[in-house]
Amino acid sequence: MEASLSMKSVDPGILPQSHCSTFQPSESARKSLIYMTWCGHYFCTRQYYMSRDTYPYNLLLFVRRGEMDLRYQGSEYLVQKGDVVLLDCVHPHYYRAHDGLEFVYIHFDGLNSHDLVNWLVDLNGGPIFRQEKNLEVGKELYDTALMHERGTVQNALHVHFWINQLLQKLSLVAVPPVTEGSPIDEAIQYIIHNVGEQITLDDLARLTNFSPCYLSHSFKKQTGYSPSEYVINTRLEKAQRLLTHSRKSVNEIAFEVGYSSASSFINVFTRKVGYTPKAFRTMQQGGGAAAKAQD
Repeated sequence: MEASLSMKSVDPGILPQSHCSTFQPSESARKSLIYMTWCGHYFCTRQYYMSRDTYPYNLLLFVRRGEMDLRYQGSEYLVQKGDVVLLDCVHPHYYRAHDGLEFVYIHFDGLNSHDLVNWLVDLNGGPIFRQEKNLEVGKELYDTALMHERGTVQNALHVHFWINQLLQKLSLVAVPPVTEGSPIDEAIQYIIHNVGEQITLDDLARLTNFSPCYLSHSFKKQTGYSPSEYVINTRLEKAQRLLTHSRKSVNEIAFEVGYSSASSFINVFTRKVGYTPKAFRTMQQGGGAAAKAQD
């Protein structure tokens, strides 16, 4: 179980009806789980602000009423009622309330949570989420802040899965589906059907009539991968099929999936898949123990 302490915030600009709770997860939870460090429900005047060069936790907040100014990673935003904000506070950040601001929040840490947060923010195109799942996230944060104000103690494993579910809600709305026949779909189909050729970002940009920069941004937003990452993944997926269902040599497969040398193919395959091509083939043929021995 997590040790928690509910209290009133003493930060300037925080009104008396506000409250927050801090948590001390066990050592095992810190090593094995994503965990909360703070949660709260704040009512603010314009005197409330936060300015940090770095802070070791992630921040997830929902604005129930009012507005705040946000500066994060070189960009400025106006955060409004209904917005969800997700920050990796290791990066410099600044936010200031407008009069009448009300928000609920959690700080959290642990495992790969910082990587997840940065991935989601990058995928979303910024730290402000304006999607249909926002109200669900806001209600979850409100209920959690209220529960801890009343002294309820949560199981650490429950907290871990709960935070993952909140991030999953954001991930589902951050990735719009790729529409059949759209420019991004054309790029994907080109990659699939030309995986044995040298494929560059400029090639894909000419195909879609996008600038390379815009294509790269749009492609990653809709697929979760940069164009170069998608090419590599497609090559490796085909290589795994050939290793499993053909008798072609590693050299032959390397050239068939677009690598100019077997050594570069082996290096990428091993780094991404976790096995050498030879060990992967052995494992697929039922020699799992032998495959591990080859690594």
